Formats: sequence, structure tokens, C-alpha cells
Amino acid sequence: MGKMSPDFFTYLLFHADIQDKMFKGLVEQFYYHCRVKNLTEKTLSGYGERLKNFYLFLSSHNIPFEDINRKTIQDYIISQKGKVSDHTINGRIRVLKLFFNYLQKDGLLNNGNPMQAISFIRAEKTLKPILGPEQIEKLLSIPSRRTFQGYRNYCMVLTFWDSLIRLSELINLKAADVDLKAGLIKVYGKGRKERIVPIGARTIKHLDYYWFKFRQGLPSEYFFCTSAGKRLTIRHVERILERIGRRAGVYVTPHLIRHSAATWWIKSGAQPMYLQNLMGHTSMSVTQKYIHLASIGDLKNHHTKFSPADNLKV
Repeated sequence: MGKMSPDFFTYLLFHADIQDKMFKGLVEQFYYHCRVKNLTEKTLSGYGERLKNFYLFLSSHNIPFEDINRKTIQDYIISQKGKVSDHTINGRIRVLKLFFNYLQKDGLLNNGNPMQAISFIRAEKTLKPILGPEQIEKLLSIPSRRTFQGYRNYCMVLTFWDSLIRLSELINLKAADVDLKAGLIKVYGKGRKERIVPIGARTIKHLDYYWFKFRQGLPSEYFFCTSAGKRLTIRHVERILERIGRRAGVYVTPHLIRHSAATWWIKSGAQPMYLQNLMGHTSMSVTQKYIHLASIGDLKNHHTKFSPADNLKV
């Protein structure tokens, strides 16, 4: 049967409490279709969680799979509003489209595709907070540089800020892929796409010290690991940043550091093309949002300087 992805796929395929055998069988086929496509464990985990949410809705409303129609999907979408963000709802719609489109293509739907006329909801666009160098310095002041864990945590924050790599890329970064002499690291991004990312002199200096002082004696292929040489998990790193953030009085996540560093790159005059390559974006449209955010900051500065209202006498 092969390696199973954790989470809902495992639960659905093997748990005795799943009553809807048709749904269970179709999800099983979809799961192996995804594995044949060589999707990453992270992607499979995301698909599983979204299908689980849909299954729980069907189960709570006693709706068998063969009775699913367009109204079922509409009721499901309405039930999600107010509970989660518009972005999360659209993520769930996206996976349902993939699932039912696969079933339709393989001739496994008897009553048509219920997702055929379902559109994504209009999501409100909100501006995310942006961390500046001052906040990053506060975060870097927290970890102790006298211990393995402390210096590792310091280096992880520094690497996030300097290289703009994703959390999944950091925990999967192998020692063999870090070339400190050249100032380059090799990462594997979404869809296992390989790219080379440069790092600056300050980061090289600290990664070099971390390696020779604390890390090189541990039996692990991963550059950042536990004190026992085990690979760090996504949740492990998230908790580390949460603790550092609480002590520093700064709200922080790995993605927020990446998002903030990208904005500061553009504000500093970097070319969007280089930012696209650095971040591993397949499309410039994704990179474009950081140009927009940087422009807002510039606009605010210009407004402060030239505000028409500030020149009024009353």
C-alpha cells in the first residue's frame, strides 16, 4: 500500500467509524492519484485536512456521498462563514474542486460534478503587518548564544530574515546543501523545485560559528536539528518562534518574517525579478504584492511630507 500520509487520509482509509463506504473508497482512489503525481507530504496533509472538514459537515448533516449536489456544496460554504477566514474557505473549495474534478475525469460520478458551477468566494484583502529591522533585532536579542539550542534558534531567525526561505525549506535544509565559503544554500521549494539562495556576510559568520562550535559533532544530515540530531518539525520551529516572540513582545511567525523581508527588499530598491528568484515564486504576480506593500509605505512617507491638510491654519 505504500507510505501513508498522516492526518485525515490515514483516518479515513483505516478508521472503523467511517460509515460512508462510498466516500471512503473514492477518497482512497484520490489519495493514490495524488501519490502517483508525487505531491509532497505537506500538500497531501493540506488536502486531507480540507477533505476531513467536508466529511465532518456531511456526517453531521447525515448526507451520504451519493446525495451530494450543488446545494450541498453551497450549504457547506455558508456553514464555514464566520468560523474561518475567506482565504481558508477558498482553500477548502479549491481542494473540493480538485477532488470532484478527478472523480469526474475518471467517470466515478453518477450525478454530475457538484463543483461545476461553484465559484470561489470574494475574499477581503487585508494588509498583513510588516516587521522591520528593529523588531528582528529584538527577536535576535532573546536566544542565548552560549547553548546549542539558543545559538541554533538565533541562526534560524537570522536565516529566515536574510534568505527569505520558507519554514518547510528551513527544516529540510541539509548540511550538504549549505556552502558557507560561497555564501550559498540550496533549498527545495514547492513542488520539490530546487533553487540556490545567497546569504550575507553576517549570516555566514554566525552559521559558521554555529556549525563548528555546536553542530558538527551531531549525527544528522540536517543543518538545523535537535540536540539529539533529529530533524526539526514545522510545529517545533513555530513554537520556538512563539516563545521568542512572547519574550521580545513581537508577534512573529516564519511566514511573517519572509513576508516582511520581501517587503524590505523592495523598499531598499531591489529589483522584483531578483526577489521572485530568491523567494521561489513561479509567477511575478505573487511577487507583485510586495511591490504594492512597499509602495504604500513610500506613499505614506510622501503624504507625511506634503499633506495638504497639515498646511491648514485651522
